[in-house]
Amino acid sequence: MFIAYSNNKKFYSPLEGGGMNMYYGASNIIFQKAEELRNRMTAAEEVLWNHIHINEWKLKFRRQHPVSNYVVDFYCHAIKLVIELDGGIHEVEDVKRYDAEREENLKGLGLTVIRFKNEEVLKQIKTVLKRISELIMKPASHTLGDGGSLFVIKIGGNIIDNETKLSSILKLFAGVEGKRVLIHGGGKLATKIGDKLGIESKYVDGRRITDAETIDIVTMVYGGLVNKKIVAQLQAYGCNAIGVTGADMNLIPASKRTPLGDGGIDYGFVGDVDSSELSVDSWKLLLDNNLIPVVAPLTHDGKGQILNTNADTIAQEVAKVLSSVYEVTLIYSFEKAGVLLDVNDESSVIKNLNWEYYQQLKTPDHPLGDGGRIFAGMIPKLDNAFAALNSGVKKVIIGKAEELLDLINSKSGTTILLS
Repeated sequence: MFIAYSNNKKFYSPLEGGGMNMYYGASNIIFQKAEELRNRMTAAEEVLWNHIHINEWKLKFRRQHPVSNYVVDFYCHAIKLVIELDGGIHEVEDVKRYDAEREENLKGLGLTVIRFKNEEVLKQIKTVLKRISELIMKPASHTLGDGGSLFVIKIGGNIIDNETKLSSILKLFAGVEGKRVLIHGGGKLATKIGDKLGIESKYVDGRRITDAETIDIVTMVYGGLVNKKIVAQLQAYGCNAIGVTGADMNLIPASKRTPLGDGGIDYGFVGDVDSSELSVDSWKLLLDNNLIPVVAPLTHDGKGQILNTNADTIAQEVAKVLSSVYEVTLIYSFEKAGVLLDVNDESSVIKNLNWEYYQQLKTPDHPLGDGGRIFAGMIPKLDNAFAALNSGVKKVIIGKAEELLDLINSKSGTTILLS
């Protein structure tokens, strides 16, 4: 499907500030046509949307999205990718010429364009998804700003729950030289406090359901008690830390997760980070003034609502946005020695893990017959790691928190590679 309109009306933006950049000056009529098209997707568009709306690459796609004088079928702003689906009309010579001109104009905006025929999507969806995945995971060239190197370090909830271990690791963190950001999980304290208050914790597949009472508890615990204890300890170690949530300085805008399909799980006040809305400027303001952000796993929806958000995902998104200015190393530090071939054997650490080998290890029916060997709980962390690398992060390392300095020097843990 294709559509293009042009007029001289004043440009319209539904989002103030940084929202305009993903629309490339689209006019009011383009937004109107995009809305119309969203309400009448083709069969092929619906099939592809169902596969890429929630995806393994941890990227946010938009459908029927305004770009300049066009409405593109699917768009991912984080990696500047346009996906177009073509029906039979696109075989007409005049339409082919128009498509070529349209594609050239989109590329002139710095966008990558990939096209599929409707029949491909309807009959060969696995092949289509494979081509999209190959394009997304292809190493991209990124221009590094003059900000120098930076470490984004995430510590897991199991570390938070052990005060002695946490104190030791924070001392190591304080000794790391240069710019750095610390992102922490929530641990079990919110559950314990909820139990004392008679508020039952509910989980589905290990994920917390964050209802109205629970969001108040996690805000108090994650953004208050846990975050400020960490900041106080870092200050004691001579580390000038500042505790923040995603709501502070609009650091991490997010959207409330919506239930998927009929009977979908409603996770309540759980947020998915709006990658395209993150601005590097506020982060740079903190870092360039020698402040060390300590980030609680909370975001906000821009309408006054705090949202509970996965700390691994926050780490990935923060690393991605900062990679436009700094040479970023992302470190996931937790209780294991790294990515293990055998979750019960600490000596089975995979020293280097690239995308191809990862697919072999995580996919049960992989042709090379080595699938299903990665612990299921590790897969979201690894998906985040590869998404970060593909978006400009220099290096991602996963390993034991007590070995933080060795992780920084690539002497321990698992180093994640694109190829």
